[in-house]
Amino acid sequence: MNETGRVTSTANKISRAWLRRLFWIFFRLNLLLLLISVAAFCYARERAALGADWIPQLRRTLEMGGFETMREFLDALGAAQYVFFSPSGARFSAEVADFLMVLKPAAAALLVGELLFFFGQMFSGRRTARRLLRPLDRMARAARELGRSAAQVSAPPPPPGAGGEKLHDLEDAISRMRPEHPEKLDMGDRDLAGLQDAINGLLERMQEAYMQQARFVSDASHELRTPIAVIQGYAGMLDRWGKQDEKILDESISAIKSEAAYMSKLVEQLLFLARGDTGRNRMEFRPLELSQLVEEVCEDSRLIDPKHDWRADVRDAAPCVGDWDLLKQCARILADNALKYTPEGGTIWLRAYLNGRGEPCMEVQDTGIGISGEDMQHVFDRFYRSDPARTRQSGGTGLGLSIAKWIVERHGGHFELLSREGLGTRMTVCLPAPGDGAQA
Repeated sequence: MNETGRVTSTANKISRAWLRRLFWIFFRLNLLLLLISVAAFCYARERAALGADWIPQLRRTLEMGGFETMREFLDALGAAQYVFFSPSGARFSAEVADFLMVLKPAAAALLVGELLFFFGQMFSGRRTARRLLRPLDRMARAARELGRSAAQVSAPPPPPGAGGEKLHDLEDAISRMRPEHPEKLDMGDRDLAGLQDAINGLLERMQEAYMQQARFVSDASHELRTPIAVIQGYAGMLDRWGKQDEKILDESISAIKSEAAYMSKLVEQLLFLARGDTGRNRMEFRPLELSQLVEEVCEDSRLIDPKHDWRADVRDAAPCVGDWDLLKQCARILADNALKYTPEGGTIWLRAYLNGRGEPCMEVQDTGIGISGEDMQHVFDRFYRSDPARTRQSGGTGLGLSIAKWIVERHGGHFELLSREGLGTRMTVCLPAPGDGAQA
């Protein structure tokens, strides 16, 4: 196998290993959610029927007809009954079809999100692995050219174990490594020490990226689990008492709508980040004025939230080159974040200006609770929340600042963050000056 073929083979192995791991993560997650849902359904039915007489040691069974094919099994399951008996021997039953009717929409939403993410990883995984292994490909090509040059000048053949053979041994050692648990490469050869260190550094970065993807999948699954459980709980409450109690009916409908909106927002942000990671988010760069953008966001914020004092400071022009819609989305994320952590009546400033280096900047400053020193280094991490309860109640997903960071980095800019607990936070976005390497 030639050098390029070896690198391609290694990239394919890394991609396939990641897809297998992702499949089993989703499989175990779905199995766990199904078991939790079944247990919740059974418990809710038993509690509704027995009340204070409920005990864990009840006699339970599932009554369903016979079947031979998968279609007959599904029909029998839809007509099945969950039967349980009270401590005194009284028989109670619940229709499994009611459980399936509540489970189907939540399961469909979860499955669609998982399939979209899985196929995104399928198409992007191999390309990512090849990009990470590209330095090895270049080194292999360079070694082959050196070998050809040596042959042309009739150089004496290298001794056994040197030159090309060493590189082939190195590639064989790399091809045997597992991407999930890469070990340090140690060939025991002084001639290859520098190359060996470079490859070990590359493998460490690949392992870090691999672990970040695994954490991202785990965190996303955890975030989806809570709203699904809430929707199932309120659907069960509607089924038991909501038909007669208007208060429970209104409360349940409001909660289900809220959780459905939260799931929709979460899936939309996950898809945005997934498309961004694979380079499929379209961006249209053109000259624009940051001061106009900041004024629009400030005016929108005043209309949406009259409980805070919104102020715009755009005395100076701040021209830049960028995507208007994405930069406006970034400004709204920062404004929304400031709103969540600023008490009612607090002041929030939005500014646009040129800094001392001539860079166009937009800034959001609040008088909220501030950020601790420990949390500041994590605020742009996906799903990280410095105050989980407060953010979840206000509809946050923990992805807003991650999206803002992605937008700013694609514009070639950077963040400057200043915060003091109890005093407030100032987040500044600095973009490249027009003509100084800004994307167009």
